[in-house]
Amino acid sequence: MVKNSNRRGFAHSLLITFGMATTLAVPAGAQVLQDPLRDVVKPVEQVRQQVEQRLQERLLEDAKLDAELAEVVDVVELAEDAARRTLQSTTGEALFVEVTLPNGDPVIEREWLVLATADTQTTLRALGANVVAEKELSALGMTLLRFRVPEQLDSREQLEQHLPAQSHGSLSRHFVYRAQASTKETEPSHSDAQLQQTKWCDAEVKIGMVDTKIMTEHAAFAHQPITQKTFTDARLEQPLAHGTAVAGLLVGRSDNYASLIPNARLYNGAVFYRQNALHQGAALMPLLEALNWLAEAQVKVINVSLTGPHSPLFAQAVKQLANQGIVLVAAAGNNGPLAPAVYPAAYEDVIAVTAVAADHAIYRWANQGDYIEFASLGVRITTARRDGNTGFESGTSMAAPVVAAAAACWLKNNSGASLAALRSFLRGSAEDLGETGHDSVFGHGLIYRE
Repeated sequence: MVKNSNRRGFAHSLLITFGMATTLAVPAGAQVLQDPLRDVVKPVEQVRQQVEQRLQERLLEDAKLDAELAEVVDVVELAEDAARRTLQSTTGEALFVEVTLPNGDPVIEREWLVLATADTQTTLRALGANVVAEKELSALGMTLLRFRVPEQLDSREQLEQHLPAQSHGSLSRHFVYRAQASTKETEPSHSDAQLQQTKWCDAEVKIGMVDTKIMTEHAAFAHQPITQKTFTDARLEQPLAHGTAVAGLLVGRSDNYASLIPNARLYNGAVFYRQNALHQGAALMPLLEALNWLAEAQVKVINVSLTGPHSPLFAQAVKQLANQGIVLVAAAGNNGPLAPAVYPAAYEDVIAVTAVAADHAIYRWANQGDYIEFASLGVRITTARRDGNTGFESGTSMAAPVVAAAAACWLKNNSGASLAALRSFLRGSAEDLGETGHDSVFGHGLIYRE
C-alpha cells in the first residue's frame, strides 16, 4: 500500500513553523513590549491551535483512508482467492479444485467431459490424461467420459489437435453451476395490488427438480414422501437450504403459506455441494446424471433453479429431453439486468422464468434478455427453511416453480401435448407487463393464479 508520506511531512513542518513563530514572537528581555505584543501573540496562538487541530483531523482522515484502502485490498485478495478454491471432504481430504476462467466461467480445474468412444479413450490415455469416470446415461442417449488432463493440454485448441474429429462437438469443460435464490430482498412491496402465493391445482401430478438436497424431515413435507437421489460425491458436504425452499413452494404444507401443487409426487435430483459458508455449486456431470434419472422416472416437468455456462453436452441433453416430451422450466438468473444469458434458461427448448415482486415490479437482480419467456412471483416468498421453520426467500429460483407447477397441472389434463402447445397455453394465460407484447424484462408477462 502507498501511503501519503509527503502530505504528513508537510503537516509536521507546519507545526514546527508555527511553534517557532510563537516562540520568537516574544524575545527574551523584551519586557517593555510584553503588553503591546500580548494582543498580537494571542491571535497567533489561536491560529496555531486551529492549524494544529486541522492538521490532526487531516492525519485522522489519512488513517481512515489507509484503512479503507486496506479493506479494498482485502476484497481484491478475497476475489482472487475465490477464483481458485480447493474443495475438501467432510474429513478435510482435498478432492478437487474449482477455478474461474478468464471469461468468468467456473470450472473444475483441468477436467473435461466428452462423449465416449473407443478411439477417444485410447487417445486420452496415450496423452497421459486420467479418465476419472465413465457414465452411461441411457435416457439422454449418451455415454460420457470425465477426464483430467495435464496442464499443457488444458485448452480446447490443444485437445482438438489430438482427439478424433467426431468428438470435437461434444467436448466440454467440466462447468460448475449455481443456485438462483437470495435473501437480499428484505422490504415488502407497497402497493394496493398485492400478489399472493396461491395453489395452482390439487391434482396428483408428478414433478421433478434438480437442486440441493431437501430437508425431508421438515414438517412441511410430513404429509407425503419425497423421492430423492443424491448425485454428488458423498464425501462432500451437501447444503439443504435452496432445495428445501423450492420443494416447500411446490409441495410443502404449512399454516403460513399455500404451496403450488400440494398433492404432487416430487422427485429431486440432489446435485449441489457446499463451496463455502455462502455458496454452493453443482458440477455438470452430476447434473446430467440427475436429468437422466428424472427422465427414467418418467417425470414430464422438471424445475431447474440453477444457472451457468453453455455446454454442448447440456444442450444435447436438453434437446433429448424435449424430444421425449419432457419440459424444463429454469430460473432466468440473478446476475443483474446487464448480465449475459445463462443456461439452461437460454436454451430454446427451456422455459425461462424471471421474478417480480407483489406490486409487479421486476426483481432488481433478475437477468434480462430475449430468452426471458415469463414472469412470476419471486420476491419475499414464504416457504420452508432449512432451520425447520418458514421464512422469506427471493430470486428467480422462487419464480420458476410457479410456471413449473402451471405446466404440470395443464399437462395432467392434456397428456401428450407438445412443448409448443404448452407455450401457447402459458402465453394465453399471461398478463402482459412492461412493453406491449414480448419484452426482455418480463417476457410474455405474468403467470399467476387468482
